[in-house]
Amino acid sequence: MIDVQQASIPTTWRAADGSAVTFTEARSAWTRAAHDVLAATASRFNNFIVNTELAELVQEESGIRTQVKWQHWLPVVLDRVAEFCHNNNEPPLSALCVRRNQTVGTGYRYILELAGLPIPDDLEMHAAAARWQCYQHYATDLPADGGLPTLPPKVAAIRQRTSQDLATTEAAEAAEAKRTATSRPSVTTPKPEPVRKPVCLNCHVELPANKICYYC
Repeated sequence: MIDVQQASIPTTWRAADGSAVTFTEARSAWTRAAHDVLAATASRFNNFIVNTELAELVQEESGIRTQVKWQHWLPVVLDRVAEFCHNNNEPPLSALCVRRNQTVGTGYRYILELAGLPIPDDLEMHAAAARWQCYQHYATDLPADGGLPTLPPKVAAIRQRTSQDLATTEAAEAAEAKRTATSRPSVTTPKPEPVRKPVCLNCHVELPANKICYYC
């Protein structure tokens, strides 16, 4: 008979020996590992890391693995990293973690909450500025002028396409308005006929206001 308890695999375990690890202990280890991975990511200018890749590297670096899907624990780990950076006056490393479409999404808002900052209209550009702060602190290949905050390629491409589409739409609407105006039949306003002033019946000279001809 198979011993179910012995045969069962723990949800979260040490990769070295397979021993079970509490989720609280794992989360602490993952937070330290995530901080180190993100700091290494920031060592290259304009670098960032996708959440799925970070989740794998965090487990690999910490030596603690889990069957729990990363969506259920990585956001909490990133919040812990954000808290650590904020409390130790470090740049917000968790801003370096992006989704598959290279946006930070709503999870980035926690960094702003910690700093007591309002939510900006352009969250992605604000995150780009936060990543730029990380590069200033960690990057070993900064441009001579320090560089500028830069959107990830996918985000920048979408915005460029959106701007181009908007410009194309506006140009098409302007052209259509011009064609419509041109195709409308022109309405000619008749000029008023000049008012003929009275003339003398004898000499045909224009009469003054009193209608008395002084030439006859």
